[in-house]
Amino acid sequence: MDNSRMLNMVSERADQLPTLPAIAIRLLQEIQKHEVNLQAIGKLISSDPALTSKLLKLVNSSFYSLRAPITTVDHAIKLLGLNAVKNLTLSFCLMTGFREKPAKEFDLKRFWKDSLIGAIAAKTLADRVRRDTSEDAFFLGLLQNIGSLTLANCLPDQYSLVLSASVKNPGNYLQAEAQVFGFNHTEVGEYLIKSWGLPESFYLPIAHHHSPEGVDPKLADSHIRAKILNISTYYIDLFNKTNMAVNLSTIDQLLVKYEFSQKEEAPEIAKIVQTRAREVFSIFDIEFQEKDYAEILDSAKVEMTKLTACLVSELLDKTKEIEFLRQQMVLDSLTSLTNYKGFHDILSREISRAHRYKSPLSLIYADIDYFKKVNDTHGHLAGDYALKSVSLCLKRELRQTDFLARYGGEEFALVLPETNLESAFLVAERLRKKVQQQRITYKDVDFSVTMSFGVASLPLDKEIPSEAFINLADDALYNAKDLGRNRCCIAETRIA
Repeated sequence: MDNSRMLNMVSERADQLPTLPAIAIRLLQEIQKHEVNLQAIGKLISSDPALTSKLLKLVNSSFYSLRAPITTVDHAIKLLGLNAVKNLTLSFCLMTGFREKPAKEFDLKRFWKDSLIGAIAAKTLADRVRRDTSEDAFFLGLLQNIGSLTLANCLPDQYSLVLSASVKNPGNYLQAEAQVFGFNHTEVGEYLIKSWGLPESFYLPIAHHHSPEGVDPKLADSHIRAKILNISTYYIDLFNKTNMAVNLSTIDQLLVKYEFSQKEEAPEIAKIVQTRAREVFSIFDIEFQEKDYAEILDSAKVEMTKLTACLVSELLDKTKEIEFLRQQMVLDSLTSLTNYKGFHDILSREISRAHRYKSPLSLIYADIDYFKKVNDTHGHLAGDYALKSVSLCLKRELRQTDFLARYGGEEFALVLPETNLESAFLVAERLRKKVQQQRITYKDVDFSVTMSFGVASLPLDKEIPSEAFINLADDALYNAKDLGRNRCCIAETRIA
């Protein structure tokens, strides 16, 4: 995946990126040494009395159910292992290190409550299905949405738009983030965790906790961690009162799908999460509303009994169908490119972003030359095939961060973020040559086409409406046609 846009936007605000506290960085450095010194690590953690107190409270809680109390960090390392103590220490550092409020509407208390539920659910699941991952599971669960906190911290004004958009569609932050930024928190989380020097078995599950199928099954450790995190996201939604019965039923279906269980265990696991949360929340200095969580769980179980497996599948299918219909509204049926409506939505968003960050933005209008002759000579089916062939040709030559749309008929529009006029012209020239070189074979007919291109770049010294920007590219396209077609022309940037 080309994450250049995300990397540019986030790295430009490197001073605002969440960083681990000094003690956590030193801990990671010690662990990464060729010869790990357990005594030095115990001394390092013990040097922070508040951290040590919280760590010992947690390891002596029902979370671990140890037979005898642990009284020192060294004792904890010997009994639980270095990995467990490391992850718990990093978890405390993570939560105590980021207490500043980011975007105005960003509810930091709720974020950490949700993160703790995700962490507890992930460890509870791992304890049952893959004990060798359980010590990492808690920290992974706490980290899974760190990308959202990063975006809210680095780009607070823009993230306020995400929060506003998600109000209309509760819980669907991924879609809202993609609409505002062009990427989402899973990509940012992956980038951040890599920057901290954590291994692939951490950043891959974070990157795919909403889509475990994106992890290569050959990477068995990362694959199962992504599945565990995926289920934990539904527990977060459950305890947020979002489609409670459907979430509980979905968890049961995923437990079977991922071969974690052959029976209905979702409510049982939810009960354990609730019980553990009571103790863990207080150790992390977060208020636990026991009555609310108990009522949520009771209500979910009652509602769940009313849902048949068939109905749950129907509800999930309905959700997918709604998303499919939403996509169809902005996709061209012939080429599967963004259509006229989708193009205007994208262009308006990219113009706003370009002005906000003072970053270059270019627009290319393109038209297949003498396309009517293609239809008249070879027939409309051959013409449709030519349109699809040209679409694929153009798409292959563009970056994943670029946007290609079928504007109408044989006209195409290309939006190129982070691209100045000179670079956009070079793109247009490359596309023109590729299209000219392509042979189109439909049944027993073999032919080729050419295209004309008009290139414009957004003036950043003053804000202009999208219509004016479109007119610049459109005028340049007509100049290319007037000059004989199969050429690229640059727009004049004079705007009244």
